[in-house]
Amino acid sequence: MIFIRLAGLFFAIVQISLVLRLALPFVDVPPGLAEYVPGLLELTDLWLAPVQAVVDQFTVTGLAESLAVAGEGAVQGPEEFEPIVLVGMVGWAVAAVFVLFVLRLIFRPAG
Repeated sequence: MIFIRLAGLFFAIVQISLVLRLALPFVDVPPGLAEYVPGLLELTDLWLAPVQAVVDQFTVTGLAESLAVAGEGAVQGPEEFEPIVLVGMVGWAVAAVFVLFVLRLIFRPAG
């Protein structure tokens, strides 16, 4: 039972961090939270790595590749909408459904 809850929590953290990355181009990051943007981008780059490996195989064009630049007290995140984040969210959601389904089958209470 604890494995199912931990897996669900992991997938929730993945989805929440991807939603935050998706929202970055549309919001002005407050100065107090600006130091967390590079860490968020590095974390979500890790979540998006499997999706980008597949997408790069098909040479999809028009995807904006932006990096967080921290220096001089200014932090910059993605400046335009990144469709790869939506694709990553759908991919992680499908993986979550499959993994949680299998875990529920394995750890189903007898009876």
